[in-house]
Amino acid sequence: MSYLEVFATVFTLICVWLTVKRSIWCWPAGIIGVSAYFFVFYDSKLYADMGLQIIFLAQSIYGWYFWVHGKEEDHDNVPIRLLNLKERLLALALIAALILTIGTLTARYTDTDVAYLDAMVASISLVANLLLARKILDNWVLWIFVDVVYVGLFYYKELYLTSALYLVFFFMATAGFIQWRKEWRLQEV
Repeated sequence: MSYLEVFATVFTLICVWLTVKRSIWCWPAGIIGVSAYFFVFYDSKLYADMGLQIIFLAQSIYGWYFWVHGKEEDHDNVPIRLLNLKERLLALALIAALILTIGTLTARYTDTDVAYLDAMVASISLVANLLLARKILDNWVLWIFVDVVYVGLFYYKELYLTSALYLVFFFMATAGFIQWRKEWRLQEV
């Protein structure tokens, strides 16, 4: 466990906690966390997750902007929504295409020993984060699944603090799903 992993873990934990609370400050905390994790994952040869941090950085900037500005008629409270069936199928197709592309590239061109597993969790995380930025409730289901897988992957890579963090994230994502679903139901009334 390095000091950088501790630093990244703390800011990422703050980010997810603030996200569950629907606080706009989740985005700046996330920017710091993903920036630090870029280097943690490089050191651990988790190249898909390393690259994902660059995308998360861009998505965090986008999410911060979207949460501030949202729809023109509702700047202060962008509503939570669900994906429809067509959007869900599109999200699954995007995840499958990303896994195949990223997994093939990292298996072929890097020295990672977990190319497709790393590609799977990175791909699902990418889509989940995009849904989060748009305040789509379905993001939490993806995060719950991916957090379980990440616990094992990070443990295998001897990132024990990060593995424990993702166990906490599993519970936070479950709480986020419950809280956001409750708020979604209230706004549907």
